[in-house]
Amino acid sequence: TDYVLVNRDVQETYKVRRARQLGIPLLNAEYIYECWRHPEKTIDPNVYLVLTAQNNENFKYGKVQIEGSTKKSPNTASKKTRRFDISKIKIWNHDDISLPRFDEINAEIAKWAIFREMNEHSFVYFVLEIQVLSQTSEREYRMRFYYEKQTIAEERRGNPTIIQYMYSNDVNEQLQLFAFYYDRIATMPRVTKMKDMLPNTIGSKLLLRVLWCHRIDTQVIDDDICQLIESVWLESMGDLKQMLNVQPETITLKKIIEAEAVLLEQKGLLENNASDGSSDLTTKFYSLIPHNSNFKSDLNNRRILREKMDLCQMLRDMLTINEMTDWNVKASIEAKYRSMKCYINTLNNASLEFKTICDMICSSSTEPY
Repeated sequence: TDYVLVNRDVQETYKVRRARQLGIPLLNAEYIYECWRHPEKTIDPNVYLVLTAQNNENFKYGKVQIEGSTKKSPNTASKKTRRFDISKIKIWNHDDISLPRFDEINAEIAKWAIFREMNEHSFVYFVLEIQVLSQTSEREYRMRFYYEKQTIAEERRGNPTIIQYMYSNDVNEQLQLFAFYYDRIATMPRVTKMKDMLPNTIGSKLLLRVLWCHRIDTQVIDDDICQLIESVWLESMGDLKQMLNVQPETITLKKIIEAEAVLLEQKGLLENNASDGSSDLTTKFYSLIPHNSNFKSDLNNRRILREKMDLCQMLRDMLTINEMTDWNVKASIEAKYRSMKCYINTLNNASLEFKTICDMICSSSTEPY
């Protein structure tokens, strides 16, 4: 028998309403504690049934009746399961000019899967995604199913890719779509679901962002990468100390936020071609982030403005890491790596990528390689 555990004071929640609708008895959570306190005894769960005014009549005879149900003959009691009909779903190609609008930048991945089919001279990748928007306008769809099929051949003469979308505001329909494609692909010969070593060139931008964060959080950093990170980190610290008129650790997060606000205000002036107040904003910025005189530049220049925004972002990242390590130069390699917000990995000496990079270095170098 199935039960739904509730507290002593039963509230009218979705879980309680759904249990009552399906005829599932409500059981006081005290039953679990009683079984734990007396493991040698067999505790009768019926003593701990929670009977409300609406279901008291249903439980008092020891039977559970689903609300609204009527007694049916054995021939009519069972209902036919509705089969999912993919032919009724509108399928859009990614290059369709009349593609419905979907704000992918602000969407999130609710469900995804990647499969790989291994052939003699190629790999075929299948990507399934359910993309969801938390807020939409009346003319926008809230959910989008994403399907991609990409063939990667050894010859690399152009990899054919198929990308299709299916839009809906119905959660169940999206889940049925996902299950339909999942079952169809998973039962194909020579197809396996990928969990480790996920590719970084297939899937939507949303999924690539999720996989990118997953790689950084789960990556095991080898010695070569550690040396590179240390080198970049020390160089960044040295550049900051040369640029700033104060020690980086004296700049608080509050000052960084205020400086970013000044830069955004200056950016607005440049977009509107307005120069009034620009000098005051420049003065205010350098009072918040003190610079040496050689590194003070007019914020009316878009390139300089972009550089100062990057500086504030770097100060933010370094402050987050260094506050946890008390500005220790030998801070955690993993912490430094995550603050860099990039994925770094070594290449196999026999790989095509390694050979391509070596060729590029040789072609651009005057010295023999």
